[in-house]
Amino acid sequence: MTQVEQLFARYGPRYKLWVTLTVMLGLVALGMSITIVNVAIPYIKGAFGMSDSQVQWLSTGFLASTTVSLLIAPWLVAAVGQRATFVGLLLAFIAASILGGLGQGMAALVAARIVQGGMTGLIRPVAMQALFAAYPPEGRGMATAMYGMCLGLPLTLATVVGGWLVEHFTWRYVFFVTLPICFAAIVMGLFFLPTREQKGPRPPFDWAGVVLLFIGVFSLLAALSNGQRWGWYDPRVPELILTSVLCGAAFIAWQRRIAHPLLDLAIFRNRLFVVGTLAMCLFGGTFYGIMYLLPQFVQAVLHYSPITAGQIFLPSTAVLGILVPLVGWLSDRYPPHWITLPGLACTLFSVWLMAQMDWNTSFFYLAVAMGILSIGMAAFPPPTLSNAIAGLPGHLTGHGSGAINFALQLGGALGTAGLVILLDRQTAYHGQILNAGVNAGNTTARQALGQLTDLVGRLGVPEIHQPAMAGYLLGRIEAIWASILAYQDGFWILIGSLLLVVIPSLLLSRWRRSPHV
Repeated sequence: MTQVEQLFARYGPRYKLWVTLTVMLGLVALGMSITIVNVAIPYIKGAFGMSDSQVQWLSTGFLASTTVSLLIAPWLVAAVGQRATFVGLLLAFIAASILGGLGQGMAALVAARIVQGGMTGLIRPVAMQALFAAYPPEGRGMATAMYGMCLGLPLTLATVVGGWLVEHFTWRYVFFVTLPICFAAIVMGLFFLPTREQKGPRPPFDWAGVVLLFIGVFSLLAALSNGQRWGWYDPRVPELILTSVLCGAAFIAWQRRIAHPLLDLAIFRNRLFVVGTLAMCLFGGTFYGIMYLLPQFVQAVLHYSPITAGQIFLPSTAVLGILVPLVGWLSDRYPPHWITLPGLACTLFSVWLMAQMDWNTSFFYLAVAMGILSIGMAAFPPPTLSNAIAGLPGHLTGHGSGAINFALQLGGALGTAGLVILLDRQTAYHGQILNAGVNAGNTTARQALGQLTDLVGRLGVPEIHQPAMAGYLLGRIEAIWASILAYQDGFWILIGSLLLVVIPSLLLSRWRRSPHV
């Protein structure tokens, strides 16, 4: 009798609901840490006088440790069990949150974010493995629907909560706000998660694999994050990229040689899993890209406060809560493309709406766009995750959940880094184009300059200063429009990446009943 079977015998059929609530609390608490600190970064930067390059380590360290730790979870569960892993990572997260909230310098904050990132990465495959153990195969669509909601919900919730905290209290509270949820998850984990299943010696830990992977991921993210600021011809950029490539190749070669690898490469022999992982990687890049671009746009262009920016995401939270149970029920009964393709269509339409935004865009327009986007957030990940992992043997489920979450996170990290580069370059490009059009031969430019001159005159500016003031205002308008056009370019790039997601989604459905090569 397995540990899970014993827990079912003790708690009855409701046991799977208790497991779901337990992992949901953990996922929401730790998932909020992804974006809630980002809201506070301008305040943290001001409090400690950090430069842009120093602040960058807060996000780069978090992303690197999150990505790498996703693959450590299968070993931890095999070595100490689900219960000890779940409770231990929450305790480590609490300690890191206290360190960050009380930290008095850059070193403490960076260390706190690295630990938070590692624990946030660990909890995802642990939670998925716990759900797959508690739900029968015919009910895993509902399990992954709840799991998918817990990946998207914290990102939107954190934006609202974080904005309210930094405006009404202090940035330090963003580190403390999730601690009560963590304590509740710990208590429930002690009751409802199984202890270690296997008896005997623990498997050896692949330290070499972890070090190679962390250096590879961190080097790549550091190159992409700093390349625009350093200059792409700076020798540090190709050095970091070469380091990443060499460490990645060494990691794969090492995993094929050792008896107890960090990542069992046998999972990639299953073509169903491969196309599902590719779909999640592409979708992750798009989703995290939207979650980066939209808050930046509304604060930089529309000048929304952090609270108002967060309120844009409230409709999507309500839609997710309504749709997730329905999507779970449908994904257990119908081929995945019946759900994922309509979801992608809604996501495409939503991003198309975002690509039309300018400085006249209303709050209602933004909220509707996010509400439509949340339909795709609810409809795409659950069937994709469920069907991709369902094709794997039971002993590879842990490695599969770690790998597919790794792909989702890596896609998100690379997508966000790419959009940062795109925004900088396209803003400069559009600024040059607009500036080149402001000349004596451009009738529109002359009319605009004349109107601005009349405006500053009515405001009481002396006539001698009116041309200079009008020229300054015209330059500011050019800069704003250059930024708007750059954001629009970013959303069009995301539309292109969503169209690419259609290909693996269709293959996932086509190969669903014949997953093995």
